[in-house]
Amino acid sequence: MDESLLQNAAPAILEASSEAILTIDARGTIKGCNKQFLLLAGFESEDTISCTIQDLFPEFDFVSPRHDNDIATFSPTKFTKPDGTSSLVLIKVIPIGKAGDSFKTILIQDPEIIRRIIDHLDYIDCYDVASGLLNRHKGTLEFGQLQTRAMKGGTFFVKAQIPSTVDTDDREYGEVLKRVSNHLKPSAQQAIICRYSISELLVICVSEVPCNIDILRDAIDKIKTDPHLDDAISIWLAYQEWNGANDDLNSIVHNLRHHLVEMYTPNVLEKIKEQSSPSLRNIFLQNLNEALDSNQLQFYIQPQVSSESNHVVGGELLIRWVQPNGQIIPPSQFVDFLEYGDFGRTFLHWSMERSAELLAQIKKECGRWIPLSLNVASNYFSKEVLVDPLVQCMDKYDIPYENLEIEITERVLAENPKDVMHTLQMLHHKGFKAAIDDFGTGYSSLSYLRKFSLDRLKIDRVFVTNLAENEEDRLIAVAIASLAHVLGLEIVAEGVEENAQAAFLNSIGCEYFQGFLTGKPMPADQFISFCIENEKNVGPVKWSNNQIEDLKLSHRPRKVNWKKSFSTDIVSVDNEHRDLIDLLNKATETYLNDPLSLDLGNTFDLIGAETLKHFDHEENVMRNMAYPRYETHRDKHKWLIADLSKRKAEILSDPEGTNFDEVLRYLKYWLLRHLISEDTHLLRYLNKANTP
Repeated sequence: MDESLLQNAAPAILEASSEAILTIDARGTIKGCNKQFLLLAGFESEDTISCTIQDLFPEFDFVSPRHDNDIATFSPTKFTKPDGTSSLVLIKVIPIGKAGDSFKTILIQDPEIIRRIIDHLDYIDCYDVASGLLNRHKGTLEFGQLQTRAMKGGTFFVKAQIPSTVDTDDREYGEVLKRVSNHLKPSAQQAIICRYSISELLVICVSEVPCNIDILRDAIDKIKTDPHLDDAISIWLAYQEWNGANDDLNSIVHNLRHHLVEMYTPNVLEKIKEQSSPSLRNIFLQNLNEALDSNQLQFYIQPQVSSESNHVVGGELLIRWVQPNGQIIPPSQFVDFLEYGDFGRTFLHWSMERSAELLAQIKKECGRWIPLSLNVASNYFSKEVLVDPLVQCMDKYDIPYENLEIEITERVLAENPKDVMHTLQMLHHKGFKAAIDDFGTGYSSLSYLRKFSLDRLKIDRVFVTNLAENEEDRLIAVAIASLAHVLGLEIVAEGVEENAQAAFLNSIGCEYFQGFLTGKPMPADQFISFCIENEKNVGPVKWSNNQIEDLKLSHRPRKVNWKKSFSTDIVSVDNEHRDLIDLLNKATETYLNDPLSLDLGNTFDLIGAETLKHFDHEENVMRNMAYPRYETHRDKHKWLIADLSKRKAEILSDPEGTNFDEVLRYLKYWLLRHLISEDTHLLRYLNKANTP
């Protein structure tokens, strides 16, 4: 290879990699490096590097010739920083030029950051982050295990209400439920305790005898006297027995929700046991019916803006109960009541009709369509109840279907996955968009994401609030963002309130923001005025000059934030990966030397053709080795090719308005999506298979 060509391609290679990279000469002198290496080693700049490669890696032999197989793999070795601290890293040495008298490129991976991200993804698959309890998905699986063993017992159901917040705080509710669960443990020593929703706790006990009233009384007394549980917090309780495989957990919970008793109710224990007192819920539902009839229930709209331009690209419909005196009842006090019985269907039909009215009004006054998102509960996910009425509402106002996004929570996915999946497919076929809300709070399995027809993922505010102070939240946010992009989902970050948060989220690839920084929930007429005014100030925006400092994450390239190009231990596959990167770098070189000589259409065709050949080969390798995630990986290949074709069509439709720098960033992001999509799983599978 012509070393001058490599030098020209070096800036692109350095920018595209998240690994620490440095170049040394034959004597081991460090001749250049990227930012990742400076961060890893603790150097302020290249000018401050005064040591040799042997000082940093005293146990690694950089002098002896290395075999071709060694070049294709990372090797573990000790890394000694200038401050004297040491850690284990993975290192790969790639010679440049003739062996023995050449420059070498050194690639370094820090396995600790990768392990932590993998652990976070595994953790949120089973646990609720805010409370530390089992999540709904894991709790349901554990209950299924009890049922297969023909056991029986009882279920406590707890609902908390925090009246002080208009928009519910997941972390605050998590702390409350954790405190309550600690007091219930003695009454349920053999129990599954899981957070069932943002404000609900489920305790599944295993016992041969009915609930012990004395133990439950003691637990309630401790909850009442807990100094960390504010008197303003409402705690509601219900209890029901279960027996073996005869009881469905969703049915149990549905019944428990209808028989909740407030903890401070006189004779609360008797009420819980009787479950026959006059229903406070029915009184509340009657009040809600009257509120709907008198227009006290209103949709407020919170803007969703582009992270690149601060341009309003949509809005979320949020229900508010505005009383005649102007006082707003917090949604946390009534939102769960919107799903029950006849009122639930009445409210759903009102929501669809009102959504269509608002879309038409916004189009008329703003002169453009501004998509809105509508939250829908799981028990309404069917063709008859949701799809057909929704189509009728949109047709009535002549609204293109893609302007309404159906927003569902992880709870919805977990409660009724088969019906939800089928209904989402029908909505997707019609042209409606779909988003998953509150992602990462732990109510469902990560594996659900690839099965459902989704377009966007919303990172829950619990991971955004403390980004500046909490590295763990930054790790989770990066992991979720990477997962979403691998699956081809756009990202909305919720709860964005500070410029530093926005800057960090923008750097890891969040396309949209929703929070007080960019706009509070507001009545429809104010939202329209907000959008009209916003149109006057659209353009590139720099959110903050004070980036959140994080040595491992803050300097990662856009949208490929935690990519680690692991070796798959399959030399032919790794070589093809490198060939694809070389192909991209050659296109970059052509553009830099003579922009007019680069044909974007041919470039896309060439990369697409080489990628198809690589995908075919990689799939054959995985199939022959009986790789268990073969079908998942193949599906990602199909998505990547479809995305490439779509992007090519967009560019060719407006060649004059195409900026190659933007195309290059897209292609690097597109390719690196493939490189990170299965490397972690494949490497772990191979290591496990090779363990004696």
